[in-house]
Parts: sequence; structure tokens; C-alpha cells
Amino acid sequence: MPFENFNRVHLHPFPTPLHEIPRFGQSIDVPNLYIKRDDHMLLGLGGNKIRNLEYWLGEAVQQHADIVIAAGGLQSNQCRLTAAACAKLGLPCVLVHNDNPPDLLEGNMLLNHLLGARSIFIGKKSEEERATKTKLIEEQLRNEGHNPYVIGEPGLGALGYAQAAEELILQSQQMGISLDHIVIVGAMCITSTGLLYGISLQNTPVQVHVISVEYPLQTMLTKTAEVWQAIIKRTHWEPGKQYRDFAQFHDMCLGQGYGIPSRAAIETIKLLAQTEGIFIEQVYSAKTFLGLIELRKQGIIQKEDKVCIFHTGGYGALFTQGPILVE
Repeated sequence: MPFENFNRVHLHPFPTPLHEIPRFGQSIDVPNLYIKRDDHMLLGLGGNKIRNLEYWLGEAVQQHADIVIAAGGLQSNQCRLTAAACAKLGLPCVLVHNDNPPDLLEGNMLLNHLLGARSIFIGKKSEEERATKTKLIEEQLRNEGHNPYVIGEPGLGALGYAQAAEELILQSQQMGISLDHIVIVGAMCITSTGLLYGISLQNTPVQVHVISVEYPLQTMLTKTAEVWQAIIKRTHWEPGKQYRDFAQFHDMCLGQGYGIPSRAAIETIKLLAQTEGIFIEQVYSAKTFLGLIELRKQGIIQKEDKVCIFHTGGYGALFTQGPILVE
């Protein structure tokens, strides 16, 4: 595979579990439903960013970085897992948050504190302004004699999910399952496009559905194309099978926008918990699972189809969502 020779730190003993969720599946008329448990990882409460971080931090170690920088919102899962991975590797971690300091340390912010990360709050700024400020912090650290590494280059991080695709197909084959559909979250599109790249290297007819939780459809398509090209730039390998041949993109569960809960998403959180004892949070996972429900209602997924949905984690943020989830 074109991603096997990259430097990588090992943050979890893969594979993550793949198992059936029959009661939830029956309740949404998808009886052959499987879940890929990327929430079940050993580090920092788990989650999809661990796969990305294995490659990002592999490069950081290769470059002899002595401090790592990550950026995100107050409840960023990427920031929390970067802090956890840095703690494991013995690297100082700086987190840049485009928000004001919180009145209460809770959820991922509390975990970041426990992990020893340094948080810098730059006020309520756009993603572009946050990137600019992060660059200035990087330059300041260099001027102080440090060798910082900034987390987040899409083409490299996406390789974690290219590998996840290979892992999933092998697992399903070993279980005697021929998957018809895979459902995964679409946000910054690093995770989802990495999965698409990995599937394009597999000899399988599976369809992949990317459920947007952050951007309108056209923006998500643009971001996917950008990350796809970034992966090719990193690997110097363009697959013969293009993602447009097997991927579908959906924004029907975006609702009023990123991070804004919908009644249907909240009901999906409760349904999964009460049928399978599995928890999801409302920003990413709930709308992804709701997307699966909508795909079945629209007939895009048929009752007899074998379906796998990725659980990408996010437990830390769940504990800030009580006022939303409890009426």
C-alpha cells in the first residue's frame, strides 16, 4: 500500500472492534447493521483523530520536534487527543482555541487541563484567523529556540483512515460479511477522504456515504477534492478507481448548522443508548447516525443490505451537552 512506508507512532493496538448492533438496526429497519468502534481506543477516551495523529506525530518525531501545537474549539476532540498523545510521547503540547476562556472547565477542556496541555485563547475568531494566529505562535516558539510541529496537514493525517479502510475490509471478510454500504462523518473531510482513498485501493464494490455535519454539500465536495489531492501529493500514488465512482455525499442532516442540535439527532442519541448501551454525542456522531436513518428512509439503503457505520468517538464533549439532551 502507498501509505505503509510513512513514519508513524503507535498509539493503539489496532484493529478496533467491528460488531453487529441488532436492536438498533431493527429499530431503524436496517437489520444487517455493523458498527466500527473507533471510539474504543486505549488513549484519551479514544476517537478517530488517534489514527490521524499516528501519522502527524510520526512526522513530528522524525523532525525532532520538541513541542506540538494543535488548534480547535473549546471542545475540540482533536485538541484533546493531541494532548493525550503528547503526554504519552513526553512532548509538551500547546492548544490554540478560537474562543474565550470558559467559565467552567468541563468536557474536553477539563481533560486537556488534566493532560498538562497549555491552552491559549484567542477570542471568537474564524478558522482562517485561528490558522493565522497559530502560525504566529509557531514562529514565536521558533524564535525562542524551539522546534515546533503543527498538527493538521490533511494529506498526511488522512492516511490514518486509508489504513482504516484496509482494516475494515479485512475484518469484514474474516467475519464472512460482504458490506454493501459504509457510513462515515464528514466535517473537515480528512477522516472521510482518507477512508475513500483507502477504499479506492481495495477490490470491493462497497458504497461509501459521507454525512456532512459541518458544511453545505458543495463546500464538502470542494474540501474532499482538496484533501484527495493532498493525499496524492503525499503518497505520489493516484488510485485507478476514483472516489466519485463509489462515494455519495449528503447534507440532509446538517440542520441549522455545525454544532446546532436537532430534535431528530437528540432522539437518535437516546435510541442508540437505549437499544445498544452505546453513547454518541450531538455534534458529530448523532447527525451521522441520523444520516444512516435517512438513507434507509429514502431507499438508498435497502433492508437486506449489509451496512457498517463508523463510531468516531467524542465522549469528552458529551459531558457538556446535558442541557441539550435533558429536557
